[in-house]
Amino acid sequence: STQPADHRPRGQCAPMPLGFFAAAAAQSDLSDAWPTVDCGALLADDGGGLADDGGSLAANGGGKSARGAALASLRSALETRGFFYCSNLDALMDADYIASVYEFSRRAHALPADVKRRFARPRGGYSGSDAGVEELAYEAGTTSAVRAWDYARENNSSQGFWFRNRYPDFSPPFEEFIGDLFARQQRLAVALLEGLAEMLGLERDAFSRRLRDGAELGTVRLLRYPKAEAAAAVPDVGIGAHTDFEAFTLMHQSAAGLQLRAVGEGAGWEDAPVRPAEFVVIIGDVLERMTNGVLQATPHRVLPSLPHERYAIIRFNALRADTPVAPLAPF
Repeated sequence: STQPADHRPRGQCAPMPLGFFAAAAAQSDLSDAWPTVDCGALLADDGGGLADDGGSLAANGGGKSARGAALASLRSALETRGFFYCSNLDALMDADYIASVYEFSRRAHALPADVKRRFARPRGGYSGSDAGVEELAYEAGTTSAVRAWDYARENNSSQGFWFRNRYPDFSPPFEEFIGDLFARQQRLAVALLEGLAEMLGLERDAFSRRLRDGAELGTVRLLRYPKAEAAAAVPDVGIGAHTDFEAFTLMHQSAAGLQLRAVGEGAGWEDAPVRPAEFVVIIGDVLERMTNGVLQATPHRVLPSLPHERYAIIRFNALRADTPVAPLAPF
C-alpha cells in the first residue's frame, strides 16, 4: 500500500457512534499523570531546531518549534513514565475513523464460529477459543479470554509466521480495510521511530531505515474481549502481564481494562484511560535491547473478568527480520 490519503477508503464501514466509548469515558483520566505527545507535529515534520540540553535520555528534545516541543514531551514521557498517549492525529486517524475500525471489528467478531474455524491460525488470520485456537496467557494456570483477527503485509504472512492472510468474504474486504489501517499506522510508525532517534541523538533514520521497504514484520490485531461469564472453570485473564518483543506498539481500547506499569522500581499497575482520538504508545523489547536499556519495554496486561465487552486495536511495529537486535554503537 502507498501512504494513506486523508479520505476514507472505498467501501469503508460507517463510523460507530462515539457513544460507543461512553461507558469508558467516565473512567478516562485527562490529568498530567498520563503524558501526551503531539504526534501531529512529528508527522508534519516542520524541521525546527533542537536544543542540546545534555539530559539523561538524549542530546536532543528542546527547541521552540512544534517538532522540538514534541520531542521534548517524548523525552519527558519516556524518562518519567516509559509510555505516552499519541495526540493530534486527526489528519491521519481521527475519532470517527477509529470508531469505524471498531465497527468493522465488531462485525468481523460477530461472524459464526464455523466461519472463524475455517479461517483460524495457521490457515488464516483468526484466533480464539471459539475457533479452538487459544491465545497466549503468559501466566501458568490461566487461559486468555482475548480473540483476534490479525493482518500483516503479505511478505510477512506468506512466510508462515503465526498466520496467513486468509479471510472470509466480507464487505469491505479484510485486506482492503485493514490494509488501509496498516498504511496509516505505518506512516505514524516511521514518524515515531524518527522522533525517537532524534531524541536519542542518533541519525534520524537509525530505526526507521529498518521499516521503510515493506519487509518489516508488523502486525495489526483487532481484538475482542468477551464480557466475563458468571463462572469459569479455569481462572482467566484478558491477557497476562508481559512486554511486547517488537520495537514498539500502538494501542487503542474501546473500554477500560488495559493496565500499564511505569518505569522505576516499585511502580504499580495503573489503569490506562480511554481516549477516543489517541493511541497509547509503549516500548518493546527490541528498542530496549538496541538502546541497551535506555528505553525500557513497558509491562502491560488486560484485567481478568471484565464486566463489559471490550475491543482493542493493536499495531505491533516490528523491524525487518535481518535487523541485528543488539545495542547500537552509541550505547
